[in-house]
Amino acid sequence: MKAVAGNTSNPSGTVRGKWLFLAAFSFACLLFWWLPSLLFRLVIHMADPVEDGTIVISVCALLLFSAGFLLPTRSRSPLVIPEPLADACEAFAWKATLITALPAFLLAAEFWHSRSGVDYGKGEGIPGMYQAVLYTDMFLGFLYLGLANPEKRGWRPLIIACALITLPRLIVSLHWGRFFVTQAAVPILFIAVARGWIQFSLKRMLQFALVAAALIFVPALTRGDDLAGRQELVRFFASGSTLRLFQDNLHLNLDGRCPPLLVSMTAKIIPYHAMGVCVIDLWGTKNLPATLDRLLAYNEPGSEALLVGPGSNFLLELYLSGGLAGVMAGSALFGVCCRHFIAGIGKRSLFAGIWAECLTRALLAPRSNLGYVFERIPTLFVATLFVVALVWTARLLRTGGAAVEQKASTA
Repeated sequence: MKAVAGNTSNPSGTVRGKWLFLAAFSFACLLFWWLPSLLFRLVIHMADPVEDGTIVISVCALLLFSAGFLLPTRSRSPLVIPEPLADACEAFAWKATLITALPAFLLAAEFWHSRSGVDYGKGEGIPGMYQAVLYTDMFLGFLYLGLANPEKRGWRPLIIACALITLPRLIVSLHWGRFFVTQAAVPILFIAVARGWIQFSLKRMLQFALVAAALIFVPALTRGDDLAGRQELVRFFASGSTLRLFQDNLHLNLDGRCPPLLVSMTAKIIPYHAMGVCVIDLWGTKNLPATLDRLLAYNEPGSEALLVGPGSNFLLELYLSGGLAGVMAGSALFGVCCRHFIAGIGKRSLFAGIWAECLTRALLAPRSNLGYVFERIPTLFVATLFVVALVWTARLLRTGGAAVEQKASTA
């Protein structure tokens, strides 16, 4: 029985998409860290609240991240399963994506309608049931993309799946955060490039740039942000910057608090809320895991009245854990992890969708926590194994039933 050992269309072992990801991560650092300073200093000629030393630290962190990312790694095959079982999992994921798409669309439209007259950051957040459906739809869609074999089964199902994954989250993002649609669109792009489904060209790069611009500006415009004029544009980008957040919280008081990096990395596997330790009361909810973004929101005046806080910065997480040495070593190790993720999505694999989602979350790490990058791996890994067990059991039952019928017919 032939086994799935990965994508054989790339025999040289080169990692497709590594330069795309590194360029995207560098762009995210520019967008969330340095662009406001450039606008302050070169466009409106006002005093930049971010000091030169802070910018130097962030540049060094990106260089070390890049060094870790570009370190040569040994090629490893994904988890090998029999090809018929992989094909059956692909077929299951495809059908499940079609089934969950309808409720995902309906709930997305309902949420969009409910927030059509509500200012961004106010009102009610996305209900838990809505999130469960939308994230399940995305998980099943990414499972299908990781196992998809368009060279053998055609491109139409792949294109339909990409649309079904992305469009519900785009509807939500029109009155919610941009990250919601980014979580769907960017992993699709990374998988397509890593698997060789999309070839690079100048035209393609321009298309990517237009998509990135749409993800940045369209949701902001639909939720009512004012972007007309230089001052408004500078204010828009400055509101998303987290270098000043890093600079102003280097001496954050953590007395009586658990290390926020530890909480962030383990919040999905340790029930802090049930244990009553390492928690914080915020936004009307008690016993939330005390991650850095929540600690900063707790200290931010007015955050309690909103659904959003000032954000976070993975450099600050690392600094509060190990000082400047922690920032430098942690940035390099983060780069190594992302290199392994990018290598894992270039082959037909059960887990390619998980690694692609981690890479997408890594792009938001300059204004988020490191735990945000890794937090869903345990649950998604278990969910994937559950799907495999379900499909395998169904195949055994069908095979056993067919054997019984054959024996009865020959009796």
